[in-house]
Amino acid sequence: MPESEETPTGVELASHWAGDKPLSNTLLHALIARHAPVIHFHPEEAYFPSSVEWYLDRANLIHGATGQPLIWHPSLAQLPTDAADPANPERLWLSFDEKLAGPALEPHIAPQDDPRRGDPDHAPAYVRAVHLPDQGVTDLQFWMFYPYDGPGLARVRPVELGATRADQVLSLWPGGMHEADWELAVIRIDHATLEPCGVILSQHRDGDMHLGPDAMARLERDETGRIQLYSSLYGHATYAHVHERTLFYLWRPFVHIGIELGLVDRIERGRTWNLGDPLNHVLISTSWKDPVVREPSWLRFPYRWGAYAPKGGRFSRQLVDGAKALMEGRMATTVFLLHLVTLGLTAILFALAPLLLGGGAGARLMGTVADNSGPVGPMWQPDKWNGNYGFSGPPQPVDWRKDGPAWARRLTGFSNALFHPPLRVVSALLGLIFAPILPKS
Repeated sequence: MPESEETPTGVELASHWAGDKPLSNTLLHALIARHAPVIHFHPEEAYFPSSVEWYLDRANLIHGATGQPLIWHPSLAQLPTDAADPANPERLWLSFDEKLAGPALEPHIAPQDDPRRGDPDHAPAYVRAVHLPDQGVTDLQFWMFYPYDGPGLARVRPVELGATRADQVLSLWPGGMHEADWELAVIRIDHATLEPCGVILSQHRDGDMHLGPDAMARLERDETGRIQLYSSLYGHATYAHVHERTLFYLWRPFVHIGIELGLVDRIERGRTWNLGDPLNHVLISTSWKDPVVREPSWLRFPYRWGAYAPKGGRFSRQLVDGAKALMEGRMATTVFLLHLVTLGLTAILFALAPLLLGGGAGARLMGTVADNSGPVGPMWQPDKWNGNYGFSGPPQPVDWRKDGPAWARRLTGFSNALFHPPLRVVSALLGLIFAPILPKS
C-alpha cells in the first residue's frame, strides 16, 4: 500500500504517547500500518500463505491414536482449547481433507487448484505486540501462516582440487514437505522515536537479528521507507537480503570424501505481499492484555497445525534426475571415482533408510529433512511469543564458486572431455537401477 501524504511520522506519533507505558490501541494500529514489512516470494514459489479460517475450511481434525477424522472442516469454535501436554502435541492434529487436497505431488506438476498452494490474495499476517520496557522497545510480531511447505533443497558441490567447482541444487521431495507452517518476522520499535530499531527473523530452527543503526542502515527499503524482506523457496524462512543466503548451508553440512552436501535456502525477488495493507494484517494479541484486543480462540489450540508425520525420507525421481544432470555436466572428473562412490552410497542410504530402519529411525537419520510434521501454534512457542528469540546476527555470505589457477582449469577441462562419455553411460545406468523404486511422477 503506498504511503499517503497524511501518514504520520514517528515524531508526530510520539507526540500522542509519553513515557515507557504500553502503546495505546490507536497508536499501535498506526505503527503497524506504517512499519509493517513487504515480503517478497521466490519466482518459483508454489506454496503461499492463507488465513486460518481458509485452512480450516479445507482441513479435518485428526485423532492421533487412530489417524481418523474427529471433525470435518472444523469451525473456529470447534477447535479444542483445553490445557495441552507440551510433551504430547500429537494427540490431535489438523490435516487437509484428502478428498479436497488429493495426493501431494512435486511443485512443478501439482494442479493449480491444489489447496496446498494457499490463498495469497486474502491472507493476513497475524500481529502480536510485545512490550519490553527494560529494553525501551515494543516488538511488532508478524506471524504468517502457510498451509503447506514444499520439499527441502540440497546443494551438491564436488571438490575440484582448486579448479572451478561444479555444483547443483537437488530437490529432496518429499523430504521436508509438511502441512502448515508458522513463520515470524519482527519489527522492533524504539520507544524514543517510534521508528524501527531492529528486525528479527525466524528461519527454520534458528534466525537472524538485525539490531542497531548499522544493521538497520543495511536493510532494503522501498521509496516510502518500508522494510523489504524475503521468503525462501518452499520453506518460507524469512531473510533480509536476496544475496545473503541465495544458496546457503542450513544447520550443518554433510561432508563426504570428495563431495560436499548441505541443505540450502533459495531467495529471489518475485511476487510481493505488503503487510502494511490494511487487508493484509490483523492485530490479534498484546502482551499487556489490552482489553480492546480480543485474542482469537484458535490461538489456544494446543495441538499440531498440519499432520504429524515423522517418517524417513523417500528417494525421488527428481533427485535421480538431478544426480544424472550433475554427472553429465561439469563434474569434478579428476576425482570421478570418489564422487561416484559417495554419490552412490548416499543415494542408496537415503533410499533404503525408511525400509531398513523404520519410520522413526529413518526420521532420526534424515533429521529435519525427513520430519514432515506440522508445528504447534504461535502461543505454544513461548520463547518467541514472549519476545525471547535467542537468535544470532546475520552470517556472512558464502561464495559458492571459486575459480582455481589456470593450470587446474585446463586439467579439469581435459579430464571432463576424457570422462564425459563414460559418465553419460553411468548416469543412464543409475536411472535404470533405481527406476523400479521411484514414484511414477
